[in-house]
Amino acid sequence: MRILGIDTSTKFAGIAVLEDGKLIAQSTMQFMAGHSEKLLPEIAHVLEIMKIPIETIDYYAITAGPGSFTGLRVGVSTVKGFCFMTQKKVIPVSTLEVIAWSFPYCKYQICPILDARKSEVFAALFKWTETQIQRIKEDSVINLEALIQWIKEKTVFIGSGAELYKEKLIEKLGNKAILLPQVYSLPDPAIVAFVALQRLKEAIHAKDLKPVYLRKSEAEIKFG
Repeated sequence: MRILGIDTSTKFAGIAVLEDGKLIAQSTMQFMAGHSEKLLPEIAHVLEIMKIPIETIDYYAITAGPGSFTGLRVGVSTVKGFCFMTQKKVIPVSTLEVIAWSFPYCKYQICPILDARKSEVFAALFKWTETQIQRIKEDSVINLEALIQWIKEKTVFIGSGAELYKEKLIEKLGNKAILLPQVYSLPDPAIVAFVALQRLKEAIHAKDLKPVYLRKSEAEIKFG
């Protein structure tokens, strides 16, 4: 079984291919606004190098949000195109959960944070048990003060928001806040595919796939 995982939720985009649960290809690239034309050629390039016909992909997996509105739109529309073309299904995965999966069996609770601008962050809380990750708080868009009220124990903070608000988190939470290097802040497309592998029963048709913004975009606010 082959799963193509795609992440376009941050300033870097990534793609990965799992075959029978094993990672066989992965690529990451800068993905700023205006770089949307890079995604399709990069996917085609990776599949060509690995000699993987697109028709042999069994499922698609994508970080559906939260994250960059532009990036999410590009990723979702790209995956929809593949799904319609190949008549395959897609498994949407939370961007924040993918980041939390980067630290398997961490003994502290994990708080992935992405900068949501307007003095807000996208955040959630997770904690590992002996066998699986458990969600403690749903994906939310909140200000930092509200986020700090979530924290009652030692917590690992990761993501672009953690880097942005590092000093404030340390000031308010002291030794409850564990901050990791920025290199750990990006969603891993291989994890996107791996999480999807655990959730094949949650696969949906392309027509039902939608970005998860958590709040209205500037255009929606401006034009209603």
